[in-house]
Order: sequence, then structure tokens, then C-alpha cells
Amino acid sequence: MRFFGPLQKKYLLFLGLFISGMLLFALFGSRGLMQIYKLKEERDRIQTSNVRLQEDNRRLGEQINRLRNDKDEVEKIAREERGMVRKGEIVYQFDK
Repeated sequence: MRFFGPLQKKYLLFLGLFISGMLLFALFGSRGLMQIYKLKEERDRIQTSNVRLQEDNRRLGEQINRLRNDKDEVEKIAREERGMVRKGEIVYQFDK
């Protein structure tokens, strides 16, 4: 008993190849599911980086305001980072 003739087999083979090709393209093509997944991961990394940079910018803005408006902050940085002392102060250094 024959279900399909030779011409129908060719059409089924062509249809199978066509559907397989479309599935491969849908998965791995330039706009396929794999590319979309990679782009979403990259977007998430960029958003995380942006949040971190915004927090850094906020902290730096606060530091700028303190340096512009608070003389004690300027003195603190001059003493800690530059090793500066006031006139008449004596500095003692000890070996560790």
C-alpha cells in the first residue's frame, strides 16, 4: 500500500528542508532567538554598569560640593593625602 507517490515525496522532502531551514534561521540567524538572548544579557550588564556609574557620579558630586563649601574637608584631604601640616605643628613619625 503506497501513501505517497514520487512527486508527493519530493514535495514533502522540500517542505521538510524548508521548515528545517526556517527553524535554523529563527534560532541562529542575525535576529534569531540566540542573538536576542545575547542582546538581553548585554543590556542587563550595561544597565547594571549604568546604575554603578550613577552612584559613583552622585558620590563624586557630593565630594565636589564638600570640597567647594567645607574648608575642614579640604584640610582633611591635605593632611591625609598630601601629608601637609599647619604652620607651627610638629610631626612625629614612628617606625612600624
